[in-house]
Amino acid sequence: MEKLLNFQKNSDLKEYKDQVPKKPLQDVVTRWWSTFRSIRRMRLLKKAVRSLMATGEISVTDLTDQEWLVLHQIEIVLEPMAEFQRILEGEQYVTVSLSILAVHQVRAAYMGTIACEHAEPAVKELAKLLLKDFDARYEPADEATGAVKYFRQDELGKYNRYKGLHQFVFFAGMLDPRVAPLLNNDIMTGDDYEMLKTDLVAAMVAQVKASKTANETEPPAAEEVPVTPQVTKKKSKFAARMNTMFGAMRNRNNIVAQDSDEVITNAIRAELDRYLFDASQGSCPLHTEDDQLNDPLKWWKENAARFPYVANAARRYLAIPATSAPSERVWSRSARLLALRRARLKDDLIERMMFVKENMRFVTKHYRSLRKEALEKKDHFLVDIEMQYLPSLEERFASLDIGQDDDKLEF
Repeated sequence: MEKLLNFQKNSDLKEYKDQVPKKPLQDVVTRWWSTFRSIRRMRLLKKAVRSLMATGEISVTDLTDQEWLVLHQIEIVLEPMAEFQRILEGEQYVTVSLSILAVHQVRAAYMGTIACEHAEPAVKELAKLLLKDFDARYEPADEATGAVKYFRQDELGKYNRYKGLHQFVFFAGMLDPRVAPLLNNDIMTGDDYEMLKTDLVAAMVAQVKASKTANETEPPAAEEVPVTPQVTKKKSKFAARMNTMFGAMRNRNNIVAQDSDEVITNAIRAELDRYLFDASQGSCPLHTEDDQLNDPLKWWKENAARFPYVANAARRYLAIPATSAPSERVWSRSARLLALRRARLKDDLIERMMFVKENMRFVTKHYRSLRKEALEKKDHFLVDIEMQYLPSLEERFASLDIGQDDDKLEF
């Protein structure tokens, strides 16, 4: 191992120059995508291993060129799933709406490998097995096009796993201006798309009604007061004319109040159609000019006033994480906080410490201004001193090498 590291350190090859020396990665069953990363790492180290073999410094069994070719093609087959999973495990941006794209593109990648004339037979067989398992989990609406099937209700499949994507994932996809234009007749069938629109409108109507119900307050109970007989007065001519002029308007208001569900539904449906048309014009493309993912939350911040009903639903559904990875990371970080020598910390203190740790970027960003407001002007110099003692945002445990940065290397 030491010879392998030293060769990379002293090599002028572009794969290793100005890079931290790498070790081979072991394929671990319990670690996500360790197979893909171990294959990629081995291909990265291929020239180093062969150079050491040529000079007689190490003695190992080398793969044939054909086996290296198969290994490379297997890496290509596994890469789309690994890449999309990495994206969906993010926690600093919207992820749930990208799940539909991930399912569609991963299946397309398997189909492409099977149809590729240059793919090795063994690799094609692997792609067929992966596709069979993938379709069992995410049944397509159309096998020929790979359209993602829309499930109105949860259905259990093999091993009691949910079949397909949850309805809320599709809601989020339609409410994401980057993804919405891609759904109709591209990623979904036309019938599923219209069904999704209908269900989303119904969910938005229910959300509006629930919000109104929650905001309503019951009037205080009226005190019982002795009733005194009232003398009925004859209406004046002015009152009669007012009733004639505006009585119909009162009746119309009563009709609107009775049919409020239909009015709200029509208003929301019209607003959703306007939003979908705006999104279809490319107002928020999936990628920026520098090939980074666009931020739909920023788009909604600028356009919420134009589509208030849809913006309210987007605020609700786009906040859903695509995977459990962000919450699992919180548990891992909390384990570092609640160590063996700190096992007697009280739960409320742990909760406050974790809250500060998870929001440290905001503490660092606003600490200076908040502290200056609390101090007299003559004491403002103390803030710079205090800033030096704030915890660093860098993760001390991020140096663990599991191949997460190999995709940045060219070889």
